[in-house]
Amino acid sequence: MKFYQEITLIDQAEISPYFIWSKLYTQLHIALAEIKDESDKVSIGVSFPQYIFEEKVDNQKAKINLGRKLRLFAQSEDDLKKLDIRRWLERLEDYVHITSIREVPSDIKGYAIYKRKQVKTNAQRLARHRVKRGDIGFDEALARYNIVVTITNLPYVEMKSLSTSDQQSEKRFKLFIEKQPAEKSGTQVFSTYGLSSVSSIPEF
Repeated sequence: MKFYQEITLIDQAEISPYFIWSKLYTQLHIALAEIKDESDKVSIGVSFPQYIFEEKVDNQKAKINLGRKLRLFAQSEDDLKKLDIRRWLERLEDYVHITSIREVPSDIKGYAIYKRKQVKTNAQRLARHRVKRGDIGFDEALARYNIVVTITNLPYVEMKSLSTSDQQSEKRFKLFIEKQPAEKSGTQVFSTYGLSSVSSIPEF
């Protein structure tokens, strides 16, 4: 990745950064969906330079935070120009600061992967969905899913489902984001959330 843009959340006295993250990331997701290929992938990835995930150890309080910065990365300046993130974040201009497109510095610290961590959090919802197949009853399905339900403390952005159906449109979900150190990757392919389990991003 050779070029990037940085978006910084501006401190607000009365508005939580979580609320701004939600608005910002929803717009970013829509923008990336506009440029996706036929396999729902894009060539633009994201990083969170202030990301912290340190679980509670002994009496130490857990440190879990996305921070206030988001970087967009691309192989070419044209890719970021085509995305035109300023246009998508126009309504948030009082809440975020966006830099110009810049070259990634040569003295980077290393690489990291930012990927989505999907968790099964609601056994009853999963069980109801399973019962629709008609082969087992609710109690049996619930017993099965109670075993596999997982939880996570990873940093997240609260998102609203962008499904076209009215019933779905107000459904909210947590987009959990996991960071892992990585080597420089040969591929630069990301989801419409700018995340990937295989493509790495430079850290600096």
